Amino acid sequence: MPLNESQREWLTLALVPGVGTTLFIRLLARFKTPGDVLRASEAALEEVVGNNLAQRIRQYKEFVDLEGQVRDIDKYNVQFITLDDPAYPLRLAEIYDPPLALFTRGETHESDRYCVAIVGTRGATGYGLRMAERLGAELAARGITVVSGMAQGIDTAAHRGALSSGGRTIAVLGCGVDVVFPAENADLMHQIIQHGCVMSPFPMGMKALKGNFPQRNRIISGLSLGTIVVEAPPGSGALITARHAAEQGREVFAVPGQAGQRNSMGPHSLIREGAKLVETVEDVLTELDLPAASRQPSPSPEKPPQPASAPEHVPAPKQHVPEPVVSETEKDILASLSTDGSFVDEIAAVCRISISEALSSLTMLELKGLVRQFSGKRFAPR
Repeated sequence: MPLNESQREWLTLALVPGVGTTLFIRLLARFKTPGDVLRASEAALEEVVGNNLAQRIRQYKEFVDLEGQVRDIDKYNVQFITLDDPAYPLRLAEIYDPPLALFTRGETHESDRYCVAIVGTRGATGYGLRMAERLGAELAARGITVVSGMAQGIDTAAHRGALSSGGRTIAVLGCGVDVVFPAENADLMHQIIQHGCVMSPFPMGMKALKGNFPQRNRIISGLSLGTIVVEAPPGSGALITARHAAEQGREVFAVPGQAGQRNSMGPHSLIREGAKLVETVEDVLTELDLPAASRQPSPSPEKPPQPASAPEHVPAPKQHVPEPVVSETEKDILASLSTDGSFVDEIAAVCRISISEALSSLTMLELKGLVRQFSGKRFAPR
């Protein structure tokens, strides 16, 4: 769809080097519209921004190839969605410093407000790939849009899983939406455009620069009700996405892996810090504010795949399970919990313990089946 004059002015101002979301909004507060900003005098601009940026805005034609952007937007049938557009994802608009605009290829749907992200390492094991694909397929089959970053490994498996069940998926890119990265995912990108959309905050033609991916990760978590991490070694970008999700007040989930493996270290660390342990899709759906139809159990749920190196074993006969042993601290925490859910900082204050100790004890209580975790890191007795 061709850009109207207002969109052209918005895109122009957004592309001026140094104009981020905060300054953009400050300029709009002073001048009302991007067009008014571009037409303002240098002296008037300097009342809001520094001298150098005021000069760049006045001389924007030297810095912004608007016609080149418009030409590529038309060529690739891209939708340009500004922060003030009703089509802009509401959940993303709620985060701190949201992107000024989004470039999208494909279609955005009203149902996309129910999104769950699946992220993880590029160097995934067979177990991790199977888990990501299965979770993607089962979420999409319930009408949940699967969000990921179209990278190799876990991201690719999550997208393919969603597509395999006929569901929707969104790929958030660290490059322009006209750039295929990685190149081997060209066919996958085409399928995602047909059954969801690819999305980027970066202008047309932008290459996949390393510095782009932190912003890409913020958008993945910002779009989503929760983020699932499947296999992530220390330092993985997936752990950065999980941190963004926590900072944005979104749920963080982690799939456990084989002890002692580098790919398991990230998810296990997140679980110790309070992330919800995920074995099946039901572990995710019960924690999120989703339509009732999405929370109905699958007709014939499959068992989650086991790590490739895990030895086969015959289930032991059922035995009497003793009552779980509860420490004094855990007893205090149980006594402090509200049936409607208590936040971690409230629990720590009432029990006079640190937040890290409260999280550790709550994780143990959850594993013992004595508490359950709700969205927003609230805990209640089970």
